[in-house]
Amino acid sequence: MNGEAAILTGVYTGTQKGGGKHAVASAVLLAGHGVEGDSHAGRDPRRQVSLFSQEVLQQLLAEGFSLSAGELSANLFTANLALDKLKPGAQLRIGDAILEIVEARKPCRSITKIDNQLPKRLFGRCGQLATIVTGGTVRFGDSIAIIDHSRQLAFAFGEPANNEAPANQAVR
Repeated sequence: MNGEAAILTGVYTGTQKGGGKHAVASAVLLAGHGVEGDSHAGRDPRRQVSLFSQEVLQQLLAEGFSLSAGELSANLFTANLALDKLKPGAQLRIGDAILEIVEARKPCRSITKIDNQLPKRLFGRCGQLATIVTGGTVRFGDSIAIIDHSRQLAFAFGEPANNEAPANQAVR
């Protein structure tokens, strides 16, 4: 990306499925379950947490879309990470938690409510869904590191150090 360290720029939870989410300073990620207190927690063992790129949100705003981060219904917003290039199996350490990417996130019907053109605009850039391998607390501003890049096929970021790679450098 731009050489800056990958960080968590937003943490969001929501109590109603299909509704927006609200920003919180931190959240507890429960392994095998989801984000504590979130309406999607416990519903799908593979799709426990959703991630979205802050850069994509900023680009949408610059293009004139009128939306907020909470309306996109993602739990975690990232910056300085090529989130949409991660492949299933990539593992991320965020705060105390370890997440494993399971699939690309697809625009849902609630996004159409914001703007009819938004699903088409987000195709291939709607973030990722992940399982929580190791639970823990995540906080606004936490650093993000790719820790299992051996299964990360499309985009590798960092020098391995103790099996962790900073998310902004190329793995050799």
